[in-house]
Amino acid sequence: MRKSISEMLAEVEKAPLKDKVALLQYYDCLTMRVILQYALDPRIEWLLPQGTPPYKPTDYLDQHGNLQRDVRKLHNFIKGGGHPTMPAIKREVLFIQFIEALEPADAALMCSIKDKRIPYKGFTIKFVNSAFPGLIQE
Repeated sequence: MRKSISEMLAEVEKAPLKDKVALLQYYDCLTMRVILQYALDPRIEWLLPQGTPPYKPTDYLDQHGNLQRDVRKLHNFIKGGGHPTMPAIKREVLFIQFIEALEPADAALMCSIKDKRIPYKGFTIKFVNSAFPGLIQE
């Protein structure tokens, strides 16, 4: 079974220092790059309130990979993306629906990402750019 983004990030966090960049590059995919950029790039502004929204983590076991499938929807939640005239309450409801469709670890990851945090140690702009040069403006 394919690993989730949260599993990949956790594995990179636990890897020996000398292997971290290579492992992150091994897990290179559009979803990984979008998640890292949306979390760390200071030019990206989320249009959602801080904190964990009131959502119910899914009990379904087949949600593995939904973040990779639905990553294209994230532009709806940032400034300058999606629908700029969308009412804030609708955007918040859509985000809750988005994370409720994810496996619980990826849903928790997305709640952190929207608050501009990565819940795994060592993920800095410098580290990410060493794996993916120029991904994030310093």
